[in-house]
Amino acid sequence: MGKEPGVDAGYATGPAAIVGGVPTKTRKHATHYWAGPDYSLVHPGIFPHNPDARELATAAEWLQFDHKAGWGTDDFEDTVADDQAFPERWSAVDDRYDARDIIDQNLALLEWGKQRRLKLLRQGYKLGEIEVEQANNRGIRFKVKVSNGTDGHPAPAGFDAERLVWLHVTVRDRDGKVVFQSGDFDPNFDVRDLHSDYVHNGDLPLDKQLFSLQSRFITRNIRGGDREQVISVNYSLDPLPFVRPATRANVLLGRPGGSRKHRKSIEPLGHRWATYRIRGKDLTGAGPYTADIALKAAPAPANLVRAVVGVGLDQDMSPLDVASAVVAGHLTLWERQASFNIHDGE
Repeated sequence: MGKEPGVDAGYATGPAAIVGGVPTKTRKHATHYWAGPDYSLVHPGIFPHNPDARELATAAEWLQFDHKAGWGTDDFEDTVADDQAFPERWSAVDDRYDARDIIDQNLALLEWGKQRRLKLLRQGYKLGEIEVEQANNRGIRFKVKVSNGTDGHPAPAGFDAERLVWLHVTVRDRDGKVVFQSGDFDPNFDVRDLHSDYVHNGDLPLDKQLFSLQSRFITRNIRGGDREQVISVNYSLDPLPFVRPATRANVLLGRPGGSRKHRKSIEPLGHRWATYRIRGKDLTGAGPYTADIALKAAPAPANLVRAVVGVGLDQDMSPLDVASAVVAGHLTLWERQASFNIHDGE
């Protein structure tokens, strides 16, 4: 809560108030804006909360305002046809311009929040050196260091079973052909892990070299064994499963009752190594190979959206709308590049 998010940078100081023209005594000022991995998925007329927006229209009416089409901008309004139909609340051009002013204010605030979020996450996650262990015609092996830059919390912390932090690695040959990829998405915007429907159905291969810091809920099977599971609500282990109210707040445990968690977070100031191996038969001959490495962060995987569909989604958004908005807010925290020179006969 100091000057810089995520680091011990001290605090600003000043009066708490000015009363009758006289400032109160100087004191420490804590920052009460907590940036984090989450971000808004809804219409910018609804969030951030803006008193002018609430006076101008209801939430339902804001959902009818097509800000992406340019309503309320000169470029749009100067070319709109006389007979174009608008929702009743937005039929007046002056109201559309007023709404655009509010939208622009909120978009600017959201961008400010995005930069704060990026700054904090870059303090928490560090992408370190790349060590090459092999680079010849028998294959390429290298590893990448990922560290926790903070001394107070694991990374991720809190609801770490929802936090998706992973490495996207792409290796190309001298002609730009992709010979290896890990951390890429399936068509549902999921990484190719055990929670991917495409992997589960055999349509795509499991990403066996995926580096992800997302913790996993582990639940008991009805008869023996454990399994990973996306858990969005409390449940009872029973031949006829049913939902029951929690006996205590889930936030106290960081998980629903009836499950345990395989934690994959990095401890304070700790690190993990992500290792990658490309087989010789996947190489395309001599020449330089280039690896593009990106450390990325998302507040939740797309499969969590599917898990909560039965509960319902607000703001007139479909599951695809929500998942697309989640993906649109993904952040690339750090990027690195490595080259591997392979010669004939090596």
